[in-house]
Amino acid sequence: MSWLLDAWRESGAHRELTALTERLGLAGLPGTPGWGPALVAMVDQHAAAVRDILQASTGRVGVIELASYARGVQDVAEQSGWRPAPLQRDVGWGADWINVRLAAVCLLAVAGTVTALAGGDGELPLLF
Repeated sequence: MSWLLDAWRESGAHRELTALTERLGLAGLPGTPGWGPALVAMVDQHAAAVRDILQASTGRVGVIELASYARGVQDVAEQSGWRPAPLQRDVGWGADWINVRLAAVCLLAVAGTVTALAGGDGELPLLF
């Protein structure tokens, strides 16, 4: 029966991240019109940091871990007065850190498994 509990948790995590994606206004993936190169680079850096944090702490970067991480970021941010708002894609480097971090979490969830290519010193993760 643990498979049923796992499926239930995963389904809830998908719903939670889908709702967050909609609140942040992330209709299109990076590379589509409206995503400037500076914002794509920022989201990519945040996604790498989130992936590293989750791998170091839980050993997994699944949808359940991503939803839990996003929930934690939002809880702490809301205690400081932050409220979710659509990500301003044209802002570039001045974008709100929390929105960019949450966008990275959502995009990691959309990407599913991260593809990696062997190269030089190790692996280069490809998120987009």
